[in-house]
Amino acid sequence: MLTAFALRIVGVVGQFPPGVAHDEVAHWLIARDILAGNHAIYFTAAYGHEAGYHYLEAIFLSLLGDNLLALRLPAVLCGLLGVAVTYALAKRLFGETVALLAAGLLAVLFWPVFYGRLALRAISLPVVAGLSAYFWWQGWLLTQRRRGAERYFVLAGLFAGLSLYTYLAARAVPIFFLLFILYLALVHRRELQARWRGVVGFTAVFLLTAFPLFYYLQTHPGAEFRVAEVSQPLNELRAGSPLPVLQNGLKLAGMFGVVGDPLWREGVPGVPVFEPVLALLFYGGVFLSVWRWRDGRYAFILLWLLVSLLPSLVTINAPSHIRSINALVVMSIFPALLIHNLGELSTDFPRLSTKRVKLGLTILAFTFFLLYAGRTLYLTFQVWPAGGDVPFVWQTAFAKVATILDESDGTAVSLAGWSPDTMDSPTMTLLRQNDATPLSHFNPQEGTLLIPKSGQIVRPSALPLDPYWEIQLADWNATVITTALTTHYNLHTPPPLTPTIPANISFGGEIQFLGYALTSSPAYLLTYWRVTAVPSAPRRLFIHFLDENGQQIGEVYAFDTADPQSLWFPHWQSGDLLLQKHEIPVPLAEVAHIRLGWFDPYSCDSGPCQNLLTPTGEPFLLLTIEQELRGDLK
Repeated sequence: MLTAFALRIVGVVGQFPPGVAHDEVAHWLIARDILAGNHAIYFTAAYGHEAGYHYLEAIFLSLLGDNLLALRLPAVLCGLLGVAVTYALAKRLFGETVALLAAGLLAVLFWPVFYGRLALRAISLPVVAGLSAYFWWQGWLLTQRRRGAERYFVLAGLFAGLSLYTYLAARAVPIFFLLFILYLALVHRRELQARWRGVVGFTAVFLLTAFPLFYYLQTHPGAEFRVAEVSQPLNELRAGSPLPVLQNGLKLAGMFGVVGDPLWREGVPGVPVFEPVLALLFYGGVFLSVWRWRDGRYAFILLWLLVSLLPSLVTINAPSHIRSINALVVMSIFPALLIHNLGELSTDFPRLSTKRVKLGLTILAFTFFLLYAGRTLYLTFQVWPAGGDVPFVWQTAFAKVATILDESDGTAVSLAGWSPDTMDSPTMTLLRQNDATPLSHFNPQEGTLLIPKSGQIVRPSALPLDPYWEIQLADWNATVITTALTTHYNLHTPPPLTPTIPANISFGGEIQFLGYALTSSPAYLLTYWRVTAVPSAPRRLFIHFLDENGQQIGEVYAFDTADPQSLWFPHWQSGDLLLQKHEIPVPLAEVAHIRLGWFDPYSCDSGPCQNLLTPTGEPFLLLTIEQELRGDLK
């Protein structure tokens, strides 16, 4: 347990992972909603989340504050509890030796360690579902003495029901118990009849516990749209084509010793769960369980393993470690069983010293423990953090920017990012230790340049500015410092803005229009703005291009990302210069007027859009393009 704790906690902030992923930020936002009083059993944010794990996160955040350590500690705790639950279950089924071997392997394997370091809810499933398995066997074995057995079946039903509130893959848990009860009815009918009260109690408590979630999902059919995005193999199976599911089955069979999960965000691609020697022991343990299938204990762990793989079997990107995560409950028991049985076989050979055989197997087990601890350290700290798309997904550049800001003198900075309207601001809140430095966000891919009063601009080196503004910064004599992760611009003096048509018009006392310019070949509209106050509501810029008769012939919505209602509040600071380059979607010679303004995109859902007003009370500004200017640009 000490080794398991060390592997899951050392460097969990700052080293592995090398930043924070959007999925983790989404977990934090949901936990913050809970602390703000938004209580639910299912959250539709971030593709839909079962609520159970988020309440645990909310407890840690309330105790330790908004930081990455508090966010990831629940995963560390669940990882440790997972080791303890596997030990307890294996001891109840097969004795202490098997339990120690199984727990030792689970403590050091890369797969459980990986998810024990991420702020993702999946790691809670093996704990809760594993407790249902443990209490089931407590009740089953105690029934021989009758007294008190039913309460363990009730606890098993409770935890089986609660497992559905952890992660989507828990939908396989009721399938497992249904199949196992059918197995008992066929193979162990007398034992099942002797325990019918406990099984009925298990079923009743499970149904009562699961009903609120079942009812919510039935009455909100669009809540789980993520399922439709990943269930192509299942859809093809329903349409009569079993090939994708069969291919997934082969991949899952090889996941434990041949080729593992293909995605960097799920670990190190292609690395199997076990290396060759332990993989042979694992497959040998599976074969042993098949051979002894009439023994309910072996049938239980074998069926648990197979059903745990179902979520990955019927979805894309198989073999998926995260969708198969409930296999962690029993996975390490299989090689432990074979190692233990090899020791027991020594009693059949009088010439072999039992003590020597057991000593040899003990040395073998301890060797596996050390080797896999070293393997996990190597994969965790050397291979994974810089591999594939890991630096992008875990926003390593933002982690570096956060360090720079924490060490800065508090001067305002603008930060370029891929999702300033949604995830960049909460990401930086989590990563920063000191929030005193004013920070504005913008997306440079949209022709935007945001210059704070200090002239300090930072972007990930992998995210370039629009070439037009890159040239402008060079002309303005900006100092540029580029590293592998970040590029830092420093404008020592305010930029000399030169709009062709200068202006000085305020929109709602929040944003000041400084003027515009037009370019040709290609045709661009350049708009110049200054933020005079932090926006009081979400804001979005619209630009309409009109002909001589005032008819709209084209339009542009600035900050128009994949989300049609891009939000830009409160990610600007007073004094920021907002420079925009807009492509003109119609021939410039046909444009006689430009109509532009700002509105609250959310207001459009319930009635007329609420626009910011000009000083004369108009909801937009109408610019007339003089014929001479259009002629010059042609």
